[in-house]
Amino acid sequence: MKLQILAWLAGLVGFALLVAGVAMIHIPAAFIVAGLGCLGWAKLADKAAAVLLAQRDSGGG
Repeated sequence: MKLQILAWLAGLVGFALLVAGVAMIHIPAAFIVAGLGCLGWAKLADKAAAVLLAQRDSGGG
């Protein structure tokens, strides 16, 4: 459980540093990178939710 939380935090910090670095170069590009990152995260979260829902409906574990 701790490893999952640490991995999530490392990903969040890495994404924030990426956006901050791009913002130092060009602020509008940072918004584009942040938007694409959020879209990617939403897609991953949607897939994970679908897997959990399928497991719950099938009674699998």
